[in-house]
Amino acid sequence: MHHEREFYGHGKLLLLGEYFVLDGATALAVPTRRGQRFRVTPRPSDSAGTLEWTMEVAGDPSAHRRFAFTPDEWRAAPTDEDPVRHRLLQLFHVAEQLLPGATRKLADTQITTTLEFDPAWGLGSSSTLVWFLSEWLGVNAYELLERTFGGSGYDLACAGAEGPLLYSRNGSRPTVTELDWRPEWLESTCFVYRNRKQNSREALQRYATIDIDVETIWEAGQMSRLFLQAPHLRAAARVATAYERLIADELGLTPVQEEHFRDFDGTVKSLGAWGGDFVWAISEAPLENTRAYFNERGYPTVIPYNDMVL
Repeated sequence: MHHEREFYGHGKLLLLGEYFVLDGATALAVPTRRGQRFRVTPRPSDSAGTLEWTMEVAGDPSAHRRFAFTPDEWRAAPTDEDPVRHRLLQLFHVAEQLLPGATRKLADTQITTTLEFDPAWGLGSSSTLVWFLSEWLGVNAYELLERTFGGSGYDLACAGAEGPLLYSRNGSRPTVTELDWRPEWLESTCFVYRNRKQNSREALQRYATIDIDVETIWEAGQMSRLFLQAPHLRAAARVATAYERLIADELGLTPVQEEHFRDFDGTVKSLGAWGGDFVWAISEAPLENTRAYFNERGYPTVIPYNDMVL
């Protein structure tokens, strides 16, 4: 009989490397303090192999959802009309294809997931789910991601990380280097929620239509390394601005600071797919000044770096 187990996956933020990480550029990413908890509890063996799956969001009782699955459902190709149920079945089905017999662990089991952040924040509700299933079922997380959600996989690396990391995509065996990097200037920076969630899959599809040359990918990766070597905030901000300009030139997009925050005393950098989720405010000004600036412009969620990042 199985024993009760708990898993915990951290959320993620991509500080430098968005878009170009998909083509192998070295990216700088960090795990967040808030993540998703997964509790696996055995059910009576007379429950006909049913998997009960309960989803919770901390502090939001209205987000509670419960599903039941049978082995026959996840062995067949998923066709469910409910998008959440369909996605879960797809993950189970692909896991079984990757490692036949892996989903026997799902039978006669109760799984409760507890998300510690607002799902609209885009911190990794999906990536922590993929990470958990790969850890529990013993399948390759990057292959499972590639055949379901898609993406670079840096978020999977963050889910199990304990600190900042450099990530370079390489099929199902990426290069992940955990870092001892926490310069003092990070303390005066913060993350600001844009009040709207960006659809990562749509951004990936748009990026896939653009032909990026190898020199640009190399340059993007070098910027991540230069950022790590920045001796002070102003130097780091210059690298962040240069990266924004590289994306703007290659993808035909407008940097978020040019579009919305021209008068900010510092640098505002997009994180992940441009247009939503969080931006990173890098400034020498006191945190209370930065918070007031964004609050006055209709952005109430301003989180200091050390409160957000593990």
